[in-house]
Amino acid sequence: MSVTSRQLSDKSPFKALEYKVLGFYLADMLWLVLLIVYAAVGMMLAPFHVDEAMHLYTSRDYATAFINHQPEQLPVNPPYEIDSDSRLRLLNGSVMRYSMGLSWQLAGLTVDDLPPRPGWDWGMFYQQNVETGHRPREALLQAGRTVAVIYLAVSIVALFGIGREFGGRATAYLASLLYTINPIILLNGRRALVESALLAFGLLTIWVALQIVKRQKPHALALSPHAEMGNSNVWLWWLALAVCGALTLASKYSGTIFVAGAFGGIFVTALLKAVSRRMFRPMLSVTGKLIISGVFALALLVVLSPALWSDPISRARDLAAMLQEQVDIVVSILPDAPTTMQQRIEGIVTQSFIAPVAYFEQASWAEAAPITQEIAHYEASPLSGLRPNLAIGGVLTLLAGWGLVALFWRQRNSTSAVSVVVLIWLLVTVLNLLINPLPWQRYYLVLIPIMTLLAAVGTSTLYRIFRPQSP
Repeated sequence: MSVTSRQLSDKSPFKALEYKVLGFYLADMLWLVLLIVYAAVGMMLAPFHVDEAMHLYTSRDYATAFINHQPEQLPVNPPYEIDSDSRLRLLNGSVMRYSMGLSWQLAGLTVDDLPPRPGWDWGMFYQQNVETGHRPREALLQAGRTVAVIYLAVSIVALFGIGREFGGRATAYLASLLYTINPIILLNGRRALVESALLAFGLLTIWVALQIVKRQKPHALALSPHAEMGNSNVWLWWLALAVCGALTLASKYSGTIFVAGAFGGIFVTALLKAVSRRMFRPMLSVTGKLIISGVFALALLVVLSPALWSDPISRARDLAAMLQEQVDIVVSILPDAPTTMQQRIEGIVTQSFIAPVAYFEQASWAEAAPITQEIAHYEASPLSGLRPNLAIGGVLTLLAGWGLVALFWRQRNSTSAVSVVVLIWLLVTVLNLLINPLPWQRYYLVLIPIMTLLAAVGTSTLYRIFRPQSP
């Protein structure tokens, strides 16, 4: 019996490997789809937050620019009165306001469906805000939250990709699972706020940074600065770094944590390699690319931020002063602010897995019966994520600590570039939280992806140490 070449090729080990790889990718896609569906299904169950009204109100800028075609009305100049459009436009990023504007337009809504200025009136009681239309209608809230969940889905995929760099699929699966079922991530990622966009583009920026340092071949660095990446598509990665960095900053200005972690991680990686090989020309090449990418990111940020158009440097100064003013105002009215250094350290340790979920920042909201009912209904649902407790949260925190040790050890023994990026990212995040005097849980949101990644790395490392060895 003769055997054709087609039959031989179908039975070849290469064909079997191809099917195996395809099966892995299909499994990855199915896993991510399941996580995203879980996040999306509970979208409208999330209790309402007053900042959702404010962000939906600011989405009228979308109508000004893209429906009325009057973008010249968007630049701002001082003075900036409290709750004025110019102040809200300068203080808040632009990504979500335009994304939500597009969403409610596609849903068949108009600018007349938006809440009145400034979104939520703190001079009124809850019921008065409802009666005067300051609480968004269900259809509008759904449109805004749909965008938020889309960005949350992007952040889940991005963290999965980051996890792949630290132990393969097992680490990626565990990291993405812990991230998705984290109740703080779910709550803030489902609401019509800027946090999901911040996480999406921030994690994409870190992922792109990992791709860049992975392509810094040791032999290429030793040869010439022009060969440092070993492929012809190097500038596409640097362009992606600039674009993702700009979108991160345009989502929320605290995205500087992700951007600084990514850019700083790439620079430190190049510096360590230069010092170890005593060849500094490749490092200068990387530094030049970082500067060019940074300048492009800042230019793109200005393009995406109409509030900066009139005079970017002066508006940046106004923004810095305004942000400090906001912090001072909050510190003056909160009884538990400013936090002590001990409290900030405790927050860094406990906020990711142990601390209870904070549904609101203003204590007076505990007296609003509709809100407390929404919270009770949400917490009773399995869609609210893994409820934090000392037992599970303590174990995850210890695993994250062991994961941090594993990254240090990996860097020490193999000079792993991806470990350097994550360590710099963690360092920048921790330093930022140490200087932040506000006790609000949302400020610790940027720490959760790193702690989740470290917990997954710690778990996979322990498994490799204690798994049964085959004869």
